[in-house]
Amino acid sequence: MIEILNDLSQGFRKRNPMALPEVVLHPARSCAEGPAAQENAADENADFGQILNPIGEELASHGVPFAKVRSDFAVGGEDGTGPEAPVWRARDHALRIVRELGGGAREGNPRVEHSTWVGDNRQYRRYPFPRSALLSTIEDAVQGLRGDNVQSAQMMGQLNSQGWRPNGTRPSARFREAAKDGSKTVPALLIALLATQVGDNVRYAVAFTVLVLVLVVVLSVLPGKAPLLLGLRREIRWFLGTTYLNQGPHADRREGRRWRTLRLWPPGSVRQRLNAVATDIAAGSLLDGAAAAGADEDAQRRHLHLRVHALREDLRDAHRVWSLDLRGRKRPTPPVLLLPKADDRNGGIELIKALSDIRSIRSELDPLLLVATVPLDRVDDLQHTVEWNSAASAPLDAKLPGWYTEWNRARRVNQSPSIATGQLPWVLRVPVSVAPPGPGSSRPSLSRAGRPGWTWLWSLPALVLVLLAVAAGAVVEDRHRAATYCDGGLLASNHDSVRKRAQNQQDTECVGVATGSVSFEGVAKVQKLIREANAEIGDDPHVTLVYAGPLSGVDDELVKGLEELRGAYAVQRANRNESVKLKILVANGGKDMYNQRTLVDRLVDLSRRDPSIVGVVGMGRDMTDSEEVQAELRKASLPVVSGTNSSTNLAEDYPNFFGLAATDKWQNDQLLGIAKPLADESQSGSKPRAVVLARTPASHDQYTREQKKYSEEMLTAAGFDVTMLDDYELPNGRATMDDQIADMCGDDQIPPRAVYFAGRSDDVTTLLNGLRFNCREDHPIAVLGGDDLSKAKLNTDAIPIPRNVTFYYPILTALECAAARSTDFYSRLNQLPAGVKKDLGLKDLGPEGKATWRSPDLANGQTALTHDATEVLYHAATADGRPRNRAETWANLRQQKVSGLATGTIDFTGIAPHRPRKGYGITLMQVGHGKDGSNIATVKLRQAAGSTDKLAQDCPKS
Repeated sequence: MIEILNDLSQGFRKRNPMALPEVVLHPARSCAEGPAAQENAADENADFGQILNPIGEELASHGVPFAKVRSDFAVGGEDGTGPEAPVWRARDHALRIVRELGGGAREGNPRVEHSTWVGDNRQYRRYPFPRSALLSTIEDAVQGLRGDNVQSAQMMGQLNSQGWRPNGTRPSARFREAAKDGSKTVPALLIALLATQVGDNVRYAVAFTVLVLVLVVVLSVLPGKAPLLLGLRREIRWFLGTTYLNQGPHADRREGRRWRTLRLWPPGSVRQRLNAVATDIAAGSLLDGAAAAGADEDAQRRHLHLRVHALREDLRDAHRVWSLDLRGRKRPTPPVLLLPKADDRNGGIELIKALSDIRSIRSELDPLLLVATVPLDRVDDLQHTVEWNSAASAPLDAKLPGWYTEWNRARRVNQSPSIATGQLPWVLRVPVSVAPPGPGSSRPSLSRAGRPGWTWLWSLPALVLVLLAVAAGAVVEDRHRAATYCDGGLLASNHDSVRKRAQNQQDTECVGVATGSVSFEGVAKVQKLIREANAEIGDDPHVTLVYAGPLSGVDDELVKGLEELRGAYAVQRANRNESVKLKILVANGGKDMYNQRTLVDRLVDLSRRDPSIVGVVGMGRDMTDSEEVQAELRKASLPVVSGTNSSTNLAEDYPNFFGLAATDKWQNDQLLGIAKPLADESQSGSKPRAVVLARTPASHDQYTREQKKYSEEMLTAAGFDVTMLDDYELPNGRATMDDQIADMCGDDQIPPRAVYFAGRSDDVTTLLNGLRFNCREDHPIAVLGGDDLSKAKLNTDAIPIPRNVTFYYPILTALECAAARSTDFYSRLNQLPAGVKKDLGLKDLGPEGKATWRSPDLANGQTALTHDATEVLYHAATADGRPRNRAETWANLRQQKVSGLATGTIDFTGIAPHRPRKGYGITLMQVGHGKDGSNIATVKLRQAAGSTDKLAQDCPKS
């Protein structure tokens, strides 16, 4: 028998499902006759009853799941199971065996040993029996209504009160069952998941999820009601879908379609199926003691067959190969049912017949392997069965032994129920000799029964590990995206803006284009105003301009970016009633535009997805990578109109760059008129001394390089003896000029007459402190510089100037001259609501609270320049009253001559590479120490934008 089990197990591993026989062991017949032979046969039968014990031990030691029917439960005497026991008693025993095999409640006199279907940790979890449990529930409901009409609504109420579960009448048990029932919780979780995707508020989504789950559980335990979503249970789907119950002339083939909703019961065809089962239970009176005597035998047989069918379906489902959990692959051995001492009194023979009959009726193969022992005097009850032939030969291509091939061929030929013909084609009779083993013989052992090693990769422990790994990976990925993108997370990331190392290489800053919910610290209020204006435009005809500037740092470091951005917003708000609207996107190039290359990469990528982007405003810093940046923008056909970038190279060499600011070379040409009189003051006959002080090249600031270059040329032309000092550095972000100050004023030497400061306005305080504490006060020093000094607020008392120091620097606008003409720039600002002005940072507008050219918040011209740049680019993008594409906008810029702007007239006509425009706006300022200790600012020369006349102190009268 061990060899037979090995053969069948090996075949089962390779070809699950496969036909498995009901192996019936019986003593071999003896040819001897007489009293002695009969006595020996009786002894053999007695010993033969214990033959399955070593097989059970072998199965247990190998962890094979099996069930063993007890051979010692009462079968004779007082309960009427003597030699002449009626057939109903055998069916009753058979039904009780099947009931316990399917996980039913064990009685006081159980038929099956307690450890049913238990394997070891090499096998895949215990078998579930939901279909058998459903039939147990129906049996309990019928027995609970003993004497009543089983077709009445009372049976439905009884089933509902039990929750359609065995022993489910207790509310606590039903509540736990409802909470664990996947047919309820899974749909509820899907609903909750949908709610979390739709809803924006996380707290509301979590509350809704909890509410749905609680509501589903509560509705499932209401007294007298069918459980919610009952039709999703697999045993209910099987009960309503099995064709085994679709027999008879009154069967309704359409049942199961209309009622698969939240509740089970509209009246109709469902009750036909339940009533048919309940009628068989009541008519057969099985499980009802002596009441089964004289009951309907056909009903008894039908219900026993249905019970066996449910058990088979549970086992078939437990071994389904292509299931989600691959449980069929994880259970490589068939479950074994050991049935010792089977005869016509204890229900064993009836169970063997029922299993063979239901297998013959149904077309599905089940994995149950039955091994029974039958006494020799009862073998004749199993007529028309196949007898094992160890000498049978298999075909050459077969991988199973010959006896199996012979049995399987006979099964397919003779397959029919035993009711009419007595055929039992699924039974394989094996005659066994019970003679004791000879000396030196050993019992064979079962082959490997554990699950395949690879299935552990698709198991709950592996799933937990995978989930932990996925969770860890998700956390790492979430943190990575959060550290990479300004608005980044596991579920979604906005790639239009990223986090990059700041100029100090210690902090990070958000760089790129602010789309979605991305905001830059310090300008969030202005961004909100721009977003609201963009939302109002919607899908109306529009063009999109991108403001790109330095927007990183804390509030007091955002002067330039904030002032420029509010100028762009003023244009957007003023043109909101035009036929072609203006949308603005805000982009950050980092502190001092240190990460402008990353900004342009993000901007170009966005422009490929958004064809309405036609140009860029800003890019006000000239950095070492500015030429590469402009080349990349030129490839994307994006023109740049900059209000404050004074780069000479960009203005002369890049056709897509349109600058409003006077170039560094042109500024120094104008400063020559101030530097030359200073050089002429020398009475010694030798050239006066001048020095040039600039930032270190490591700052990536191209502005200082151009200023250094052109200032040396200008001072030399003015007649100075020029000394180029070593560039000062910025350790920890602060300028250090000790060595440079010592070169100018050390050892009581005479300070230089002129100092050209080619650095940035952020470093002016360090320069002044060095001059104040290290240079002689009796020698005048003129400090000249580029337009960046206009941001240092030297014309106020915020930075006190020593008595012997005078500053000369240009401002890129002549607002007084432009304001004297017809411009609506200030009226646009004054028409803004007070709250909007506050959000724009317009807090110091003068005594009347109105914006004028004298307003401190506007005096440096940063807002005016970006306003004019935005206005000119908007005019080019909306020429002839319709939105233009990038190429058209670029071409139209060369035809723009717009007057009445904040800085004057912007004229781009006639410009070309190496032929920059004329008519820059400029004001040359002189700021020195007054008698009262305050700083005194004086206009030396000025010119409004668009004028080509010689610079003068007064504004033109026209």
